[in-house]
Amino acid sequence: MNLRRAVICLLVSMALGALAFYLLRDQINNGITLDHFTRSKPNAEKIKEPVVPYPGWNDKKRQRALAVVIDNAPEARPQSGLEQADIIIELPVEGGLTRLLAIISGENQELVGPIRSARSYIVDLAREYNSILVHAGGSPDALETIDREGIENLDEIYGNSEAAAAFWRVPDRPKPHNLYASSDSLRRSAKALKYDLGTPPPQHPTFKPDTEMTGESISDVTIFYANRKSLVRYVFNKEKRVFERYMEEKPHLTAKGEQLTGANVIVQYVPYQYIDGDGRLQLIMHGSGQALVFSDGKVIKGLWQKNPGGHARYTDLKGKTIALMEGPTWIEVVPKGTRVEY
Repeated sequence: MNLRRAVICLLVSMALGALAFYLLRDQINNGITLDHFTRSKPNAEKIKEPVVPYPGWNDKKRQRALAVVIDNAPEARPQSGLEQADIIIELPVEGGLTRLLAIISGENQELVGPIRSARSYIVDLAREYNSILVHAGGSPDALETIDREGIENLDEIYGNSEAAAAFWRVPDRPKPHNLYASSDSLRRSAKALKYDLGTPPPQHPTFKPDTEMTGESISDVTIFYANRKSLVRYVFNKEKRVFERYMEEKPHLTAKGEQLTGANVIVQYVPYQYIDGDGRLQLIMHGSGQALVFSDGKVIKGLWQKNPGGHARYTDLKGKTIALMEGPTWIEVVPKGTRVEY
């Protein structure tokens, strides 16, 4: 009897439930949205954040820059100290070879070099970045400019004892490719000479990582300096959003065996003339001229402008300042007429 009543109650309950669902089905369906199911999916696709190749680069604590003249002859590679420089400027010297000027204002570099001699246009660049010039001698016109204009500098060859204390030579490389220093040793010497160490260098404007840069897409850029040993190529790595640097078609490595990279590459065409029978150049680094700005896999054709003693400005052809990607910038200074392919 009890079993029979239980069965009857169950059947009645099921019938009432079915009837209630039938009568209320519209309200129930309207209360459940597609968004409800989308949110509950454990594997729902997430929005990808843009790759930031040099996170925190703009937030680094900076002080007055050291403008270090670094050898770039084949015998000088691999170099030390380039990987943490804010700006690396490549310039032609005698024989079609190039020399590098590293603008270093951030972290301490335990080893910087090999350090070589200055040229007058290198002195001008050191002044542009309000930096202390670090070098080993120089061309006659460069040394005259340093003396005449009172350029604060650390010279291993003609400097005083305070300056010379910052440098040393390593035994495993032949002269003149074996002169080194550290940013700490250089700053100690600069402090002994009572140079200002606090004012950081001027910075080029940068864009946010999620900004879509305008310009023609490119995959690489090659600069044909006069000597084939100074052939430079940058290949854009889309995944990492960096330009990987090559010299003589081989990866340009640091002393630690890592390939040098950059967020931006600027090609700056400048007027030039030969000033003596040794093939010494005079590059005209003020005025204006053509420029190519490579950033985030794009190229913008533009102009550079600079007043004597001022800071270079890079604009598009309409005169608007070009913002750069956050990270190290390589500036390739080339005489007018130099072949550049991209």
